Amino acid sequence: MDKYLLMMLIVLTMGMGFAIFKEPPSLELFYAQLAGAFIIVGYSTYKERRTRKSSKK
Repeated sequence: MDKYLLMMLIVLTMGMGFAIFKEPPSLELFYAQLAGAFIIVGYSTYKERRTRKSSKK
C-alpha cells in the first residue's frame, strides 16, 4: 500500500473512533469514513493487482 494511502487510512480510522465516542454518536460521519476506508483498500488492491499483472509480462 502506498504511504499516502496508508496515512489517509489511519486518519479515517481515527476519525471513526472520534465519531463513535462523541456524545451523541455521529453515525453519518462514521459510515462515511468507513466507506472511505473501504474505497482506499479496494483501490490499493486494484492498483497492486494491475502492477503485478504488468510485471509478469
